[in-house]
Amino acid sequence: MKLVIFDFDGTLVDSRKLIVESNRVVFGEFGLSLPSEDESFSLVGMSLELVLLQLAGPDAPVEKMLAAYRRVLPLLRADAAYAEVPFSGAADLLAALAEHKDVRLGIATGHLSYAIAPALERFGWQGHFCTVQTADKAPSKPHPGMILQALSEAAVKAEDAIMIGDTAFDIEMARAADVRGVAVSWGYHRPDRLRDAGAWRVVNGMSELRDCLFESISSASREP
Repeated sequence: MKLVIFDFDGTLVDSRKLIVESNRVVFGEFGLSLPSEDESFSLVGMSLELVLLQLAGPDAPVEKMLAAYRRVLPLLRADAAYAEVPFSGAADLLAALAEHKDVRLGIATGHLSYAIAPALERFGWQGHFCTVQTADKAPSKPHPGMILQALSEAAVKAEDAIMIGDTAFDIEMARAADVRGVAVSWGYHRPDRLRDAGAWRVVNGMSELRDCLFESISSASREP
């Protein structure tokens, strides 16, 4: 294994409060009915434009709503009550993986570049990733474009990469790119949905994910 690609929301960080509050503010600003949390969380991972088309409908002022999210999200992230919080063990896992010189790390997220860059900087993670793929660089998940671009930028073959995510969109994207998809059970989609999407493995805690990844690294290093 030479490249580990991580999803962001629901995999590395808990963003529930940010999603709920940003929806409350923006949908309220446009006088639209607020979607339920279950509806919102079920679409996490897709690009925001596609999410809004489903949550607000095709007649909604999607472009204006996108502009409102661009204005609102940085303000909410600056408030500790709503900002994303790394899951316990995420920072340690990234640091441990970064110590392996033969293993590179990537990000594939439904966020836009303007949103993910300051988030990674805030956590001190920006130096860990050799490739960061966002919804303004490639088609929305589950299209394989993000992974294919990450493989190209890292100069790694699909069989030497793993995608880590918490939604069926992540796993479907991985399968479409011929990359193994490891699903985490603590995010936005239930384990049965992740298995149905074709997850290679479903892990139930950060320590189990760590064991899975380091087993793969050890196996790869033993291969002739």
